[in-house]
Amino acid sequence: MKKTLLFALAVVMCACGADNKSKADATKSDATEVRTVECVASGDVVYVDLDYIMASSELYAKEGSALETKVKAFEEKSITTQEGWAKKEQGLAAEYNKLQADAAKLEQDYAKGLITTLNAQQKQEELQKKGNSIQSRMNALQSTVQTEGQKLQEEERALGEEQMVLVNKFQDLTRRAIDEVNADHRYKMILNAVSVVDSDPTLNISEIVLKKVDELYAADNSAE
Repeated sequence: MKKTLLFALAVVMCACGADNKSKADATKSDATEVRTVECVASGDVVYVDLDYIMASSELYAKEGSALETKVKAFEEKSITTQEGWAKKEQGLAAEYNKLQADAAKLEQDYAKGLITTLNAQQKQEELQKKGNSIQSRMNALQSTVQTEGQKLQEEERALGEEQMVLVNKFQDLTRRAIDEVNADHRYKMILNAVSVVDSDPTLNISEIVLKKVDELYAADNSAE
């Protein structure tokens, strides 16, 4: 589930700041205070681990994990339902094949004179009733598959929308969090960790962004 929710997050996020001295002076005191608290190296380029932030966020703890449980339950129900349909279809197919074999044998026995015409007619009527029953049950199964299949598709679409909303909400929180963290433009570029091959761990500002994401998430919920 985490992978499902995070696949859309593999993006590079950049924040460019001006080198203007007056702007730097205007934010100097704030920047110094943040550095003291965050204990993360300041530099032109830093990075964030979006997968880690999502998995560790309050958003995932309160909404993502619940959605993950719903998706898992749906997948199990879907598999069980489809296996049930397949089993019934196989059973009906087996009955039909046996019916065909019985009809062929009846015809052979009658041709050989091993059964009277009256008995052959009676058996033929019995086979016809069985055939009608099989066809009726097959029609009912097809109707069930169509009706329940549509319900499963609707449920799947609804879960897909919930997943997309969760992803969009996380992207919005992350974007806002990064904007606030880099409000003083100390970082010229902020990369997604998936784009980083090797780096100094002190350039990882994921914990800072995670803290801000959780703050923004709490603030959004309190405002509702």
